[in-house]
Formats: sequence, C-alpha cells, structure tokens
Amino acid sequence: MLTDAKLKSLYTAPPAERLELNDGTISGLLLRVGPRGRPAWTLRYTVTGRGGVTERGKQLAGRKFYRISLGEYPAVSLLKARALAANMLADADNGVDPVERLESVATVRRGTIAELSEAFLEHHCRGRLRSADKAEWVMRDYVVPKFGDCAPKQVTRRDIIALLDDLKKRATKTATIDTRKWLSVFFNWALEREHVDFNPVSGVRSPVKSKPRERVLSLEEARAVWKAAQAEPFPSGSLICLLVLTGTRLREIGHAQLGWLDRANACLDIPGEAYKTGEPTIVPLIPEAMKIFESIPKPPKGPYLISSNGGRRPVWTATPEALTRIREGAEAQLGRKIVHWTIHDLRRTAATHMARLGVDEIVVERVLGHRIGGVKGVYNRYRYIDEKRAALKLWAEDLLGEPGAPAGKRRPRKARAAAHPKQSPVCAEPVS
Repeated sequence: MLTDAKLKSLYTAPPAERLELNDGTISGLLLRVGPRGRPAWTLRYTVTGRGGVTERGKQLAGRKFYRISLGEYPAVSLLKARALAANMLADADNGVDPVERLESVATVRRGTIAELSEAFLEHHCRGRLRSADKAEWVMRDYVVPKFGDCAPKQVTRRDIIALLDDLKKRATKTATIDTRKWLSVFFNWALEREHVDFNPVSGVRSPVKSKPRERVLSLEEARAVWKAAQAEPFPSGSLICLLVLTGTRLREIGHAQLGWLDRANACLDIPGEAYKTGEPTIVPLIPEAMKIFESIPKPPKGPYLISSNGGRRPVWTATPEALTRIREGAEAQLGRKIVHWTIHDLRRTAATHMARLGVDEIVVERVLGHRIGGVKGVYNRYRYIDEKRAALKLWAEDLLGEPGAPAGKRRPRKARAAAHPKQSPVCAEPVS
C-alpha cells in the first residue's frame, strides 16, 4: 500500500527503471514513476453499460478498460488522488464516464497556485531552461507550501514580502534570492496567460543581497583537498578530482558522456547544447585527468561516465556525505580547520593559481570556457587548445608538488612558453 513516506522517497530518489505501483486502497489507482522522477497518478476503470458491462453490472465478453491521468505528485497528494479516484469510480459504477468529472475538477484546480505552478514547470521550464531544476526546487519547497491553495489573484505584494522576510530568517541567502527570482518569472508567465492582472513581485526587492564569492583555496589547501578527494570512492571522488584538474564547471564534468571522450586527442568534445555558452567546446585532458577517465569502466546502462547507476543518469554534484569526508580529510592533512569552500570555488582556485603561475589572462579565460566574441569563437573549437593544455599542466605540476615545495617553481620552459601565446590580432580578440 502506498504511503506518504514512500511517495516522498520516490520523488526525491527516483527508481532506475519505470515502475507502476498499485495504491492498495482504491482499486485501479496506480502511480507511475521512472528515472526522471515526476510520479504521475492514473486510474484504470470500467464504465457500467459500456465496453462489455451491462447496466446491472453483468460482465460481458470483451470487457473494456479505460485509463485517466489524475495529475502528478506532489501537486496531487495521496489523499487527493484517492478522493478523486473514489469519485471517478462512483461515476463509472453509475454508467457515467468520469472523464467529464475529471475535466470539471481540473478546471477548478487550475485556479490554484499549486496547479498553475505545475503547468508553469511543465510548459515553461522542463526541457527548455537549463535552470529548470532550480525552478522546480523553489516552487516545490517554498512557493507551493505557502501559496499552493491560493488563487493566483489572491497573492499580494504584502504576501510576497512576508514570504521573503521569513526565508531570510530560516533559509539560505541563495534560497531567498532564487525564490524572489522564480516567483517573478512565474507571475510574469501567469500574466501573459491572463491568470493574474499584475505581477505582485514587481517592485519587491530581495531582503538579502547576492555577494560575489571570492573564496580561493591556497596551494596547500588545494593540495589537501586533492589528496582527500583521491581517497574518496567513485563517483564523488572522481568528480572532485576532475574539477580540480580541469577548472571546468560542475555540469560539464558531471554530465560527461562516453561519446564526448576523445581518447586519441586526450580531450572532451562537449556539444553546444550541453555547454553553458551554447557553443561546442573542447576541454583538453592532461595525463592525470585522462588517467581518471580511463579508470572509469564503460557504463553498462547509459551514456554518462560519472554516474551512480551505470550511466543512466549523470551526477548533479558530489553527495553531501562525500563532501564532508573530503573536507574533513583535507583538514586532517593540514592539521587545521579550512575556511568553508564550495565546489565552484575549485574552479576559481584553478584559475587564480594559473594566473599566479604566469599563465596569460587570455588563456585562463579560454580554460574557463568563457564566451569568445565573433565568428571565430563559434567555429574554431580548437583555438588555443595547446595553450590551454599547457596551462593545465602547469597547474597540475604545482598542485601535485609535495607539501612545502616552493609555489610555482616546477614549470618546464616548454610548458611555460606554450601558456604564453605571442600577441597577435588573433590573440587580442576580446573576451565577453
């Protein structure tokens, strides 16, 4: 029998394969859930007098079953799904196809923030925005619990301010800022479809300000994190090690696919649709990074290399438990506490130390994968690949040096020269 606890676990940790689970309380009520999450309710039923059932309920040959979608969890809770299914079955027993009843109920529920937010996620975010997961997180955890049963026009500017002030006290700065952002996007979307007359978020400032992060790990701290990450098993340990060595964004390594790995040229060939700038990009892999990729067995069930379920799904980040072990392991290496750092700080750390080692600023920008202006930035993916590879080698040699070794003293002359391209009209093109 389905329970609220089981539904929550299926929602937060989707199964590797598609499942169809019987409710166990209401006959014909099923929950479908697959690797992508988004559990969906369906009802399987027969109608008295139709499809092989007489008006008196006698079954005839060729009994016909119908199926109706009742919505997705958690927008439709277990209690609501059971109540809706019970009403549908009562209509079916009386010879009335419950589709008509379902449509009328759905029409009423479209007037709530809960129902409208599901339509917003489905038609505006999922499969369209790279930040769809963040939008879903905000709507699920902060917006629907507060306004889910309200009609969109009932939410006022004062309500928005009260929610943001509450989040300022009990949630993180990021949660507060993102909630204000996605509420504004949601109400603008609703305004275009005439569900509201105005956007109540308009003119409401976030009670907290976003401060650009400046955390950079020292060379000793970066070395300690590297060693601790090496001791962490796959996939989280491999993910952190590769991020340290490449300076790439989390998504670019976490979503790396088997088809991207070019072993002959020792690089990742990332297609434009998978890259933040929307442009195809080449990430050179120095020997230490290639060694990590080579140690990953071919995924048997999907294309993703850094995966916890055989390649079916990529990892979005390292697990909290793994990060805790890496942080504690790094502190044990140094024998002292390390000021809090995040995964994205590893990217900033790599860039900062490459600049310290004397790598040209233009090359650092290319290593980071920042957008290049003009036609050349779109069509020549291999531009600066030698310089990028040399810069990453300099960084790896400094990183892998023994603790206490002088910083920046292990640069071979050849690598140092490659990391400093001669100034030319090509090299001088602006970085945007």
